[in-house]
Amino acid sequence: MRSISLINCSILILVGFFGCGEKKPETGLSEEIVEIDLSEAREAKLSEFFQTVSYTLLDYTDELPIVNGYKMVVTKDEIFVESRETAKVFVLDKSGQLKNVIGQLGDGPGEIRLIDGLFVNGDTVRIDSEYGNKYVLFSKDGKFIKEDKLSYRASAIYETDFSLYYFQHGEGPYQWTYIREDKSGDKPGKTEKGYLPLGKGFEEFNSFAGPIGFLKDPQTGQIFYTEPNDYVVQNFDSDGYFKRTIRFDFGKYNWPMQMRLELAGKGRERNDYLKENPVVSGLYDFFPFQDLFFISAGTYGKTYWIFADKKFTSIDIIQDWENDLDGMKLRQLSWTKSEDEIIYSLDSKAFFNDYKEAFNGMSVESQPGDIHEFFEKNRQKLQEEKIVLVSYKLK
Repeated sequence: MRSISLINCSILILVGFFGCGEKKPETGLSEEIVEIDLSEAREAKLSEFFQTVSYTLLDYTDELPIVNGYKMVVTKDEIFVESRETAKVFVLDKSGQLKNVIGQLGDGPGEIRLIDGLFVNGDTVRIDSEYGNKYVLFSKDGKFIKEDKLSYRASAIYETDFSLYYFQHGEGPYQWTYIREDKSGDKPGKTEKGYLPLGKGFEEFNSFAGPIGFLKDPQTGQIFYTEPNDYVVQNFDSDGYFKRTIRFDFGKYNWPMQMRLELAGKGRERNDYLKENPVVSGLYDFFPFQDLFFISAGTYGKTYWIFADKKFTSIDIIQDWENDLDGMKLRQLSWTKSEDEIIYSLDSKAFFNDYKEAFNGMSVESQPGDIHEFFEKNRQKLQEEKIVLVSYKLK
């Protein structure tokens, strides 16, 4: 583990209030630069960072499958999975057993044709549909509550007693990339604040809305958003007001922004460039946990898992893992998180083959809750078209 230097600098970031009338931009917000040297990456044992690896088979039916599983929200008691192709939300218990399915295909009240956002707040499930220019609220058992028009067509939304929106290509005359909407007071929706105008040339990037969206820090309540076309994470306080930009500097592994812009929208040329140059293509994840930040980033064909304390005063970069917990093949992926887990999904047939490869010809003894019990219990279903969640529980 090594220490890293932080560079705190004051930069000119435009911020403004608007609603009844536009006000002049404000300045003086801060950017924090975190330096990361990937040449210091090392191999580690899973047990250095994780207590356990656990596996969950999502057990839905062949008649109503999850097709192109996209966003997943893991709460204390349930797992919510968006089936992007069928415009439905599957609600499963923590053992992977199906409880119910939310979503009636159509354009009428309470119906959804395309899902653009999934949010879970307590017992309420919100589904956004830009196609219908509406959001629909359901109870988690699938009961329709209400629907209303979307305030904005945004790339990402965070909903609580206020709303945060991210616009990849900017919004309004100042081209804000973030807007906070206050829903309290006598005139909800009338008090809004915009942050961070669109960077020059950024309109050339293809639209992309990843499955993660805004994430809340379980320790501080602060909110974070990882941007798709830069090495930055935007940090908002617990009330949704902009706090700072966290910029990661990978030194010689940086991908110059000018080159990014030149290759924007040029898929084949972009891919060739990344193959030929050892630069970090982007931040894959930024997950806030109770005592640390988890960041994943990568060069072409190589993923790095990065662990940092909450002040970014120390960092550990892992490029290869030894699975000393259960011996399974490791896939250095991340799809979502729970309060204390990094989670990725795997095709059940791929898991079946990985298990056979890892333990072929070995005499294994099954223990309650271990991988061998999981495999034997689900042997038949693992050979069907299902999803396995792999969860790494942090120490």
